[in-house]
Amino acid sequence: MCLSGVCPCVACAAVPAGYLKLWQLQKPVLDEFDIIFIDEAQDCTPVIMDIMLSQRCGKILVGDPHQQIYTFRGAVNALYAVPHTHLYYLTQSFRFGSEIAYIAATILDVCKKVKKILVGGYQDGSVRGEDMETLQSLRLATSQDRGRVAILCRSNVTVFSEAVRLTDANHNCRIHIVGGVENFGLSKILDIWILMQPQDKRSRENLWIKDPFIRNFCRQKLGGYVGLKLYATKTEDRELEAKLSVVEKFNARIPELVQRISSCAQSTASSADYVLGTVHKSKGLEFDTVVVTDDFVKVPCSRHNLRRLNVNPGIRNVPADEWNLLYVAVTRAKRVLYITRTISNVLTLAGEYFLRSGLSSVLLNKEESGRCSTRECPNHITREVPLSMHKLPIRYMDGVEEGGVLCASCVEQRVGPVAFLLSPAEKIRAMHYTEEPLELPVNISMLLALL
Repeated sequence: MCLSGVCPCVACAAVPAGYLKLWQLQKPVLDEFDIIFIDEAQDCTPVIMDIMLSQRCGKILVGDPHQQIYTFRGAVNALYAVPHTHLYYLTQSFRFGSEIAYIAATILDVCKKVKKILVGGYQDGSVRGEDMETLQSLRLATSQDRGRVAILCRSNVTVFSEAVRLTDANHNCRIHIVGGVENFGLSKILDIWILMQPQDKRSRENLWIKDPFIRNFCRQKLGGYVGLKLYATKTEDRELEAKLSVVEKFNARIPELVQRISSCAQSTASSADYVLGTVHKSKGLEFDTVVVTDDFVKVPCSRHNLRRLNVNPGIRNVPADEWNLLYVAVTRAKRVLYITRTISNVLTLAGEYFLRSGLSSVLLNKEESGRCSTRECPNHITREVPLSMHKLPIRYMDGVEEGGVLCASCVEQRVGPVAFLLSPAEKIRAMHYTEEPLELPVNISMLLALL
């Protein structure tokens, strides 16, 4: 059994916190062991720390402080709290190659100001969505491919939405929900939907709420659905709030979707076409291909646009756990990683715009000149300039960010003085300076309008 106390594995889930507390109060003596190995030490509970540290034998604590994602359960980072005699760093991951390792290390560097040495293996990796075979029609999936594509989400609402999206596209799609569909709460989602219906409809269609707690809200003095929602808000019951959000989002489709997801769910990942789960549930797992959904913490746009807007992305004000969740999601991938626009924007804060240099004659594809690929930029690139920079395309879940050749002015905006290696400074300064139209999230746009 893992000894972190908050590990999502089956063994730890089978030991309620109350029993661990009773065991602690008994002051157990584990004198039959010479050494105790404590894994996931960054997410230890105070109870487990007290039990383990009170033993007289040697202790080895192993963990990654940047994978601490259970502080909301009272977890404590034992790696920082416990004095040590020896300290060793594990810097190389054999799970993924250098591309995925770079993205993971950049998230820590930019978002947490941590210079973590993370070295990948020698295997090839993909982070720009080049390998589209993994996300082709499910009809092309073979038994060897199943269970290798994981869609990892921040919240259960997104897990449900992704299950709907996949099964809408293919009603025969086989999905596996990490932690088991029986623990995902589909029956409670249906119960909440029934509670939302008028009393006469519940009676007429013989709709019965199975969960006794939810059924209690049928009583008029408890306020029905509104009362349940008020209860969830006042008690800060995040799981219940997520189920309420699902019901409100899909409303009339809930009965059909609950039945469909239940029928499409597989008990094991190996028998599924896609694996769905939150990062909290997927911690400790690994997959050939990982698709990160865009419901994690947001960085609204790339570095040069943030500077132009004079906007502080607010990275330092984001709780560390939120960046840790994104880091854990990225590091579940073994071979292929589909990043989000936020991850792409984070990379630009480190200077990575996926720009590459090439011969202008080759990039222009035998044309005498070509227009800059930046939207609404009127500048042209000609064969007179020996070298030019071009942006590599990136495929996201919601579309493709096309690549193309950039003029020297747009290159200068993004990567600075490197542009002066392409053209003389005075020529670049004479070019039209293009300010890109931004598609910012609604909340960011409203805040900027107030400035």
